[in-house]
Amino acid sequence: MSASSLLAQHLTAGYGERTILNDVSLTVQAGKTTAIVGANACGKSTLLRVLSRLLTPEQGNVLLDGNAIHKLPARRLAQQLGFLPQSPIAPEGITVLELVSRGRHPHQGLFQRWSAADEAAVADALSATHMANLADSAVEELSGGQRQRAWIAMALAQQTDVLLLDEPTTFLDINHQIEVLDLLTDLNQTRGTTIVMVLHELNLAARYADKLVAMANGNVYAVGSSEDVFTEQMVRDVFGLESRVIDDPVTGKPMMIPLGRHGGVEKTMPLLADKKCYPMQ
Repeated sequence: MSASSLLAQHLTAGYGERTILNDVSLTVQAGKTTAIVGANACGKSTLLRVLSRLLTPEQGNVLLDGNAIHKLPARRLAQQLGFLPQSPIAPEGITVLELVSRGRHPHQGLFQRWSAADEAAVADALSATHMANLADSAVEELSGGQRQRAWIAMALAQQTDVLLLDEPTTFLDINHQIEVLDLLTDLNQTRGTTIVMVLHELNLAARYADKLVAMANGNVYAVGSSEDVFTEQMVRDVFGLESRVIDDPVTGKPMMIPLGRHGGVEKTMPLLADKKCYPMQ
């Protein structure tokens, strides 16, 4: 699989008369993992919907490997670009196997039969997401975390050059969050898949992404490596939160510690001073 790039040029987009994105430009590097972060309603999901062609911008263009995506045939686009929305809805009664198999539809011609390659792609996706033992279960009967993994398996079975995911770790506990992000990293490193995902957890975004995109008020606030973007000033400007950003002891990447009004440095330091105790240098 060859790596593919996305280029957003001066995007203005929204819903009805409400504009969400304001002249947004962004280069998604081929073969890399990009994480989009920002406060609620800042435009993260809207940007992903425009990049996937689910939402047509009022102005601007999106290029996939230099080709305008709105001019590409739907089947060809689906073979190159996959999108997992924030809250997908499965048809009533559909099983996990049937759902994941739908990821192969873009690769089926009008008269093309189910192939060994299709079978292998579905089996690999089920195995990678630890859903093989639930293949015959109805999606509607799964827990929230299991349901999310089933949808991710469908996206993996599609085997696209570019994969867009809107909050792929929603409903998952921390163990399964790490499993999913490790899985996406494996996909990126072994297949060269270009991955763009919206994440709420800043520390996981900094750890797993090659590039961070911080958004605020429908604009791109900053783009770059986590070391360049993930600063106390960014957290303050984008999230309105006071924090301390330190080095992650595992990866060396930036890690954010929120202060809050209770238990922060401002409250702890006076207590230490009153007891004639001082922090270790």
